[in-house]
Amino acid sequence: MGHVTDMAGARGVWNVAAMAEKYGPLFKLQLMGSVLVVLSDPQTISRVARKTGPGPYMSKPNEVYKPLEKALTPSLPSILTAADGPYWKAVRQAAAPCFSISNLKNVMPLVLQLTKRVADRMQAAAAAAATDANNSSSAVGGLFDVSDAAKRITSDVMGHMLLGEDLQGTLWRPSEYLDLFYPVLRAQGELINNPLHLWQVWRPDVRLQKRCLAKHNAIMDGKMDRLMAHPPPDYTIAAHLLQARVNGQPLNRNQLKTEVAAFMAAGFETTSHAITWSLALLAAHPKVQQQVLEELAAQGLAAGADSMQLRDIEQADFAALPLLAAVIKESLRLCPPAPWGGTKQAPCDVTLCGHTVKKVRLTQSRRCGCDVTLCGHTVKKGTLVMMPLLAVSLSTANYGSDAMLFKPQRWLAGSKPAGTAAEGAADDDDGAADRDQQPRSAAGVGSKGGSSSSSSSSSTVPDPQTFMTGPRDCIGQALAKLELMAVLATLLGRFEFAPGPKLAQELAAAAATGQPPAAALHGLAGVHVTMQPEDGTMLLRVAPRR
Repeated sequence: MGHVTDMAGARGVWNVAAMAEKYGPLFKLQLMGSVLVVLSDPQTISRVARKTGPGPYMSKPNEVYKPLEKALTPSLPSILTAADGPYWKAVRQAAAPCFSISNLKNVMPLVLQLTKRVADRMQAAAAAAATDANNSSSAVGGLFDVSDAAKRITSDVMGHMLLGEDLQGTLWRPSEYLDLFYPVLRAQGELINNPLHLWQVWRPDVRLQKRCLAKHNAIMDGKMDRLMAHPPPDYTIAAHLLQARVNGQPLNRNQLKTEVAAFMAAGFETTSHAITWSLALLAAHPKVQQQVLEELAAQGLAAGADSMQLRDIEQADFAALPLLAAVIKESLRLCPPAPWGGTKQAPCDVTLCGHTVKKVRLTQSRRCGCDVTLCGHTVKKGTLVMMPLLAVSLSTANYGSDAMLFKPQRWLAGSKPAGTAAEGAADDDDGAADRDQQPRSAAGVGSKGGSSSSSSSSSTVPDPQTFMTGPRDCIGQALAKLELMAVLATLLGRFEFAPGPKLAQELAAAAATGQPPAAALHGLAGVHVTMQPEDGTMLLRVAPRR
C-alpha cells in the first residue's frame, strides 16, 4: 500500500503538505509498487510547466485524470484531462477567444446583476434577523450560506457564457444540476483513490452517487439535444466548440458533450469556492475587512454615510483596489480551490532539487519524458511528478514562518520580509496592511511574476501557482479574477461579514491551541477533487453597512 492511505480521503492533501514541510521541496511516495515524486518549489514548478525557458517541459498524462472522466457515458478526455496533442490544442484554441478582454467586458454587467440578486437575498436575511425577538444583541446580522450563494452566481455566469442559458440560480429556483453535482464530484474523488469505488453497491453513498452520475449524464444529453436543434449564440463557448476542428473534423456529439460538461464544472465550481473562502477569511479577520471597506469607500464603492454615492464597480476600478486584489491572492494561497494542483510526466531524466528519481508510472501530475534535473535531483524519464498547491502554499521555505497566517500585505510592495519577528509574531494585527503599501504588480490577483526566489524573505514573494502556468494553465483564469473582484467588491461594500456559529466555534478552538484562523477554515474543509466546506455550507452572519 505504501503511502496510499496517507493520500486518500478528504484530508489527504494536508498529509502531503505536512510531508513537504518535513522532507523539503522534493520527495517521493510509494504507491502500490509505483513511485510518485512530490514537488513543492514554485520556481521549479514554473520551469517545468512552461515550454519556453530552461525547461524541460513536462506534459500532462491523461491516465492520471481518467477518474474525472467518469461523470459521463461514454468516458472521454476533455480539455481538463486530455494529454497534450491535436485534440487538446484544437479545443483550447477554439474556446480561448471567449475569455478575451473584449468578451469579458460583456460579461461584467451580468456578474453585477447576479451579485445584486444575492445582495437582495442577504438584505432580506439580515432584516428577518433584526426583527427576530430571539436574536441576541451579541449576534448581529442574519445567518446566510455564502457557499450556496457563490455557487448560484458562478453557475449562472457559466450558463450564460457556455450555452446562452439563464439557469436562474440567483433567483433561488430549484437547480437539479447543483443538487447532483457534489455527489458526482465526490464519486470522482473516490475513484481517484479507488478505481473500484462504484462497485461497492452495498454502500448507500455509492448508490446515491451512481444515481447522480446517471442523472448528470442525462442532463448533459438533454443539453446536447437542445444545442443541436438550436445552435447557441455566437458569443458562447459552445458555439466556439462547434467550430473546433481536430485533424479537419468537427467534434462529434459525445466529444461536444464532454467539453460542455467540463467547462460547466470547472467554470463555476472552483471560483465559487474561492469566493466562499475569501469571505470566510475576511469574517475571521475583521481589521482586514475594515481596511478593504475603506479602500472601497474611497472609490465610492461602499455603503455608509455617503450611501447615495454608492455605485457599481467597473473593470477600470480594479487597479485602484490593490488591497482587495491582495486579499484574493492570499485567500487563493491559503485555500486553493484545486489543492492537489497538477501532475506532470518527465520527458527525459531530470535533476530536481539535487535528487535523481527513477522512471515510474502513476498518479496526478506531470510525467518526465527524459532525465531531468529539478532542485538538484535527477528525475528519470517517465516519472510522474505531482505539484500539490496546498503544499506549495503552506511551505515555510516558500513563505516564511508566517506561511499559515492570513497576510494580504505580503502581496503589497513595502511589506516587511516574511518570517521576521514582526511578521511571524502572533496575529495581533489581524493581518492588517500598512496604509502606504502598494501592489507588487499591476495585476494584483494571480500575477505571473514573483518567482525569482523560493523564500518569501526576499523582495519578491513566489507566486502560489493557483492557476498554474504554461500551456496547461487555467483557460478561464481571467473570468475567475473578474468574478472574484466584482462579487467581493459588491458584497463587501454593502455588508459586514462575521463568523457564523460553526466557524466561530472552530476559530475559538484554534485560538485555544495557539493556531491561526486559517487552521480553523482548514478544519471545516474537505477535499473531494476541490477544496470545499466539508458539509457543503459556509454560514456567515451578514449585516448591512451603515
